[in-house]
Order: sequence, then C-alpha cells, then structure tokens
Amino acid sequence: MTNVEQLTQRFAKIPRIEETGPQRGYNGKRMTRLGLRTRCIHAALCVIGFVPLLLYICGIDVSPRLIAVGFGLIVPGGGFMACGGPITILLGLYLCFRLWKKRAMLIQDFYGSLAGIVGFWALGALGGLLAGAEYKFFDIINVTLPAWTKLHWWGYIAAAASAVILFGGYERQTQKMYKQMSAARSERIENFDEAIAELDAATSAEISADTGELDAEQLKAARFLLDSAVNREDGDFSGFDWLRGLAEYRYQLSAFGYGLMLLHCKYLPNFTGSLKDAHRFLIRGYSDPRTCGYWAKEALTGYASTNPDPVVKGNVMLSGWMMPVVAGYADQYGDKEFEAPASISFQPYKDKPNETYNYNSEGVMKVLYRQFAEHEYPYMLIPCEPHVAFPMCNSYGLLGMLMYDRDHGTHYCADFWDELYDNVSQEFIEIDGTMALRRQYQYGLRHLPASQLGYNPMADVHNYLHWLPIFPGLARRCYAMVRKHELEIRDGAAYVKKTPWDKMIDMFTFTPNPSLQIATLAMLAAEYGDTEMLKALRKTEEMQMTRSKEPESFKFQNVNSLTGAYLAFSRLCKKGYWSDVILRGMPETSKTGPVLSECSYPEVIPAKACSSGEDLELVLYNGAAAGEQQLTIERLKPNTRYTVNGSDVFVSDGNGCAVLNVFLNGKTPVHIEKAV
Repeated sequence: MTNVEQLTQRFAKIPRIEETGPQRGYNGKRMTRLGLRTRCIHAALCVIGFVPLLLYICGIDVSPRLIAVGFGLIVPGGGFMACGGPITILLGLYLCFRLWKKRAMLIQDFYGSLAGIVGFWALGALGGLLAGAEYKFFDIINVTLPAWTKLHWWGYIAAAASAVILFGGYERQTQKMYKQMSAARSERIENFDEAIAELDAATSAEISADTGELDAEQLKAARFLLDSAVNREDGDFSGFDWLRGLAEYRYQLSAFGYGLMLLHCKYLPNFTGSLKDAHRFLIRGYSDPRTCGYWAKEALTGYASTNPDPVVKGNVMLSGWMMPVVAGYADQYGDKEFEAPASISFQPYKDKPNETYNYNSEGVMKVLYRQFAEHEYPYMLIPCEPHVAFPMCNSYGLLGMLMYDRDHGTHYCADFWDELYDNVSQEFIEIDGTMALRRQYQYGLRHLPASQLGYNPMADVHNYLHWLPIFPGLARRCYAMVRKHELEIRDGAAYVKKTPWDKMIDMFTFTPNPSLQIATLAMLAAEYGDTEMLKALRKTEEMQMTRSKEPESFKFQNVNSLTGAYLAFSRLCKKGYWSDVILRGMPETSKTGPVLSECSYPEVIPAKACSSGEDLELVLYNGAAAGEQQLTIERLKPNTRYTVNGSDVFVSDGNGCAVLNVFLNGKTPVHIEKAV
C-alpha cells in the first residue's frame, strides 16, 4: 500500500450518524460560537440604532438624518426607509427584500463578505443621509405633497416592520429547516443499518483490475474531452463554454483534467502524445488572466487586500481545483516540468504581462498545507469566495496533496489528517448525517443572507465522490443515506424523491436544468460500482436530455461543457477508478513498458494502450478517412527486433525508438512484441 492508502484507510470505518455533526441544535460548536457573536453584534447595532430616536422622544434636538442612519444599522435599507419619503421607502424596501434577501448571496459570492455584507449594510445606513432631500426635490419640480407624507414616522415604521418581517421570517424558516433535518435524522438513524446493507449489496460486485478498452460510447466521451484541449495554442479556450460568474474557465480546466487523468490511467496508460499535450495545455490555462484574474477583485472587495496573487491566501476554488491536475502530471507522464521553479506563472492582469506570481507543483501544495496545518480558518477548511468555505472545493486540494505525498514519499497530509477529520465531521456535517454545502466564516449564521437556508440533502452530492479517497467511511455513509432516502428507481429510471427533474437548478449557471444533478449522480454511482443506479440514471438521461444528432458527437442540447465533462467522466469511471488515480496512480507497466509517444490526432484515436511489461497492445481507430498513419513508439529495447501483430518485423534504433506506418480502417488492433 502507498503511504496515502495507509493514511486514508484509517478512516474506512463507517461512522454512525450520532458520531458526527452537531449534538445540539443544527450547528457545530465553533459555528454556534460565531453565530452567537454575530447576534450580539446585531443586537448592539439595534440598540445603537434606536438611540437617536429615543433621544428625540426625550426632547433632545436630533437630526432626522441621524435618526434615519440609526435605522440603517437595524435592517438593510433601513436608512432609506427612515427618510420617510415614498421614493426612499420604496428604495429601502427594494434593497431589503430584493437585493438583500434574494440576491445578497450572489453579491457576496462575487464580491466577498466585506463588500457583500458590511458594504451592503453600510450603504443602507448611509441612505439615511438623504432624509429631507426628497422634499427639496419635490419643491424644485413644484409638486406639493400631502402633509402626512412628510412625517418621518412612516419611514420609521416601515424600517422597523421590515426588520421584524425579514429576520422573523428567517428565524421561522430556520426552525422549519431544523424540524425537517431533525425528522430526517430520526429516520436515518432508524434505518441506518438497512441503508448501509443496501449500498453494500448494490456495490458488492467486483470488476476486473485489468486495463480496459474504450467502447463506442466511451470513445465518444474521450474525444469530447480531447477535442477541447488537444492542438490548442495557449489561451485558446474556444473548446469550452464561457460560464459567467462562478464557473468561467477555471472549473472547466479541472473538470476536463480529471476526465483525461482517468482516461490515461485506466485505458491508455502507455500512450502519451495528444494526452500529454492536452494535460499541459490545461495546466498552463490556470495562469491565464481570464482564469486567475478574478481574484484581484475578490481579494480587494472580500479581504481589503491589494495582493492579486491567486494562490497565497484562501481561493481554494483555484488552488484546490487545480491541485490534482498539477500534482498528477508527474505521475501520469513521468515528467517533472511543473516541479521546476516558476513553471506555473500566474498573470492576473491582461494588460500587465510582466506582473506574475510564480509557483510550481510543490509551491501550490505548500500553500494549501500551510492553510490547513496552521488552522488559518475557523473550521479548518479553506475559503473559496472570501470567508465562505465549500467542502467540495477543499476536497480537490486534498486529493492533489495526497497525490503529491504518494509520489514524493512525503507526509504532509498525515500532519493534519486527524484534526481535519474532526473539523469536517463536526462542523461540515448536518444533523441528518449529510455533508453541508457551505459554511460562512464571518458570521456563522445560515441567514445573513440566506446562503444555506432550507433543507436540501441533494445540494452537493458531488462531495461523496471526491471525499471517498479522503475519508472513505464518512463518504460511503453519506452516499448510502442519499441512495436510501433521497433517490428511487421507477420503471427503470432514477428520480429524486422530493424534487422533479425539471425543477432542478444547475448550481454553476443558476438556471433550471437537471443535467448537472444527473451527471454528478452518475459519477457517484460509477465510482461506487452502483450499477443498478447508474443504469437507471442513464435512462433518466435519455428522458431528460437530448443528444446531438451528429452520430459521433457526445454533446447534449442545453448542456454546458463543464457538465459535459462530468458526463464523460461518468462514462469512463468504474468501481474504484477515481480512488485508484488518487491513491495508487499509474500502473507500473506504464512507466517501464513500450509507449505510443506520438500519433496525429484526430486522425488516430487510441481506444487502448497498455503493456504487460515488454510488449505494447494498442487498439486504434481512424478519426478521418481510412488510410495509413504514422506511429512513434518509444521505450523499446534498443536495437531489438519486434513484430507487429505477429508478422511484420522492425528493428528499434539505439534509443529504443521506432516509427511505424499502420493502415487504419475502423477498429485496428496493433500488438507489438519482441520477435522470437
């Protein structure tokens, strides 16, 4: 076993629901303390906010503007409302119930908590400085308002009522959520053993450990992944969809990278060529300003930092997502290119090509290690957007660190793995045993704004794939609970019990579309070896999604390229494949046996490339018209006679290299071995 297998297998035991998550209430101890602090701060702001009005009531001459600003400390938009004019009241209500209640989570994710919460709140308070200005505006246009509209009391009442409605509603929703989670907890505790037994039965079948051959559907999936990254100049992202906001290109580079790593490790271990070129293109893509430049803005608005370095602090949604792709390159190709100093040079600004922030594989890994091991954040996980931590984004960083430790014999992960498990299992697990979507590090509440209000155990099932190699017992339990209580199979198709497929929201595009949920569930089922559920999800896919009419295409209508990469991953994955890529890496024969190092893509499409040690077994397809194609074979024995499919003989050169011409017409097996 590798050192990381030994480490993670210590967490293979499946914990019962009572052993994880909050033991009282719906938050863990640390988040509860942060929430209490926030409530105390808000209570103090409310007291301070009412002081000017109380002084006025006591007969002290207080400016209407100061009273209005005070109401702005009580509720978002309260300062505008307390100005008392019809327009300002409407503006305050819009800020409170539209921008804050409905949009503040997105504002926070785009601009960080400093601007998205403190700045937003301050804007609503400063609106109180307009008190009296509205009346002057109406005087200018010679409009006489009824006397009652000039009474500030209407604004005060509106602001106070908004605070009661907004925060009272949040508290009621929170209690409703807690009751739902409590009921789910009771049900899951009662049926715990049954759920685990059902998952064990569904995933008990073993699969062959031998390297497989791509079937027709997998070949389409592989071509979809390769077409977006092969034969591309640096910065040519035309193979990807531009997804506005959270996703953009950085997530797609990683999603395609994970699929290509799986393809290489399990189907084409003895092929480099276009696979290696694609992998290098993806890694270089992380340093493009369109990929990493967003952090300059988020660091400024989220942390008040002028440092645009996209790796040095937080931002695990880049450093984490990229880490498996970067760390895996050396293992996948035996190439140390991205371990050289400054081999990854981030350029945050398009118009400042000389301002770069230089890293390599070890450098990114050490930044992640520092943040985890030194507990730089309240619950240990690293934030994505400023002050907001997602378990999913952190899992990628941890997977990459495991790969680094495995390949270098280091033990960085072992330094903090026990503490990490404690933090994850207590602070990022809900009372029903599922994994939380996110946690907020500034205020510890679910409703400031409503970033995690409501009970949705399907919000981030993606976690149970990537946490499986990290904490296998915990991840397996989470999937068993989802499979038992949230999913069902009817008439051969898979359904989510509580939400119709047409009501599903794509969390990357924030549009109604079930494809992302179907894709992530398919990835899960494939990795766990849950063939029954995977088959049902394939039928759901046929019912809910429309394939391209092009016979060789893997694309779907109204499905973005990121989700397409997940669908391709689910086609390539089988039981334990992704865990193998992370914990065990490439097969040894990929590092010693002959390798197909060069062929023209897409004219030549490998469907199999493996070795038993001294031979090379290929299955090739022609991507264009049938005809003769040139193959470069390396790592042969120098000056040695070899046969092709048992007959044609060639001799390798002194460097163990040979160039062959092979006629391709559909599926073409090519077996190269030493001549007898």
